[in-house]
Amino acid sequence: MESHNFTMSDLGSCREEVVVNLVNGLHLVPCSKIAQLARSYACEIRICKGELVVDAKAVFDLMTLRAEQGTLLAIEADGDGACEVVEKLVSLFERNFDVDRPVTA
Repeated sequence: MESHNFTMSDLGSCREEVVVNLVNGLHLVPCSKIAQLARSYACEIRICKGELVVDAKAVFDLMTLRAEQGTLLAIEADGDGACEVVEKLVSLFERNFDVDRPVTA
């Protein structure tokens, strides 16, 4: 298991960087999974690509990231459950959202 260096502050904030490894980038299915998970938390959750910052709870906002394979993103959260949700989102990225698995016969 990979160890992560989550950046935390005294105010209940957490931040972690991830790389998009999906062959087709962040398309509708992974964006939907991000938003679904994010909406289950009351804290504010953002995903950043350079200067562009979007609400992780809004699928269409996530689609505007145009995050192709190899894109570096930052996941940020503030409030109750911030580090927990960031950790879960990082796990989604590490598992490639369970969508790019080879089909076996």
